[in-house]
Amino acid sequence: VIFKIQVILMFQDVEKVEWSSVFMSQPISSPVILQFGHAETLLPLLSLMGYFKDKEPLTAYNYKEQMHRKFRSGHIVPYASNLIFVLYHCENAKTPKEQFRVQMLLNEKVLPLAYSQETVSFYEDLKNHYKDILQSCQTSEECELAKANSTSDEL
Repeated sequence: VIFKIQVILMFQDVEKVEWSSVFMSQPISSPVILQFGHAETLLPLLSLMGYFKDKEPLTAYNYKEQMHRKFRSGHIVPYASNLIFVLYHCENAKTPKEQFRVQMLLNEKVLPLAYSQETVSFYEDLKNHYKDILQSCQTSEECELAKANSTSDEL
């Protein structure tokens, strides 16, 4: 549940900003949204987004064949890892869709998008690709704390 919420919160934070007004204001400051977490949230987030998926699951019987598998947690999220979403504003865009583009970097290296293998995508395409994840999460329900039993009958 935590990693699903991380994805939703990331997109919701970006959606809160009216990017066209930010980029059109003068002088342009560098708008930045920063979120911090741990490998325990970054690795599930990347998995949910479709990264580092192997064709065969790792088992005790195929360990030798899996020596070069994609999913290697120590390589994906070593200590002090980071995932960066860079939003570009294209002033000469011909359509509203072309106005914003996104690039991802994992540990300061360009990360091709899982759904297209391109290094840059239209922001609208990125949102559309993950819309099922975004729309299926009811953040208020998933983040709700369980009601505590106030009676002494638990023992």
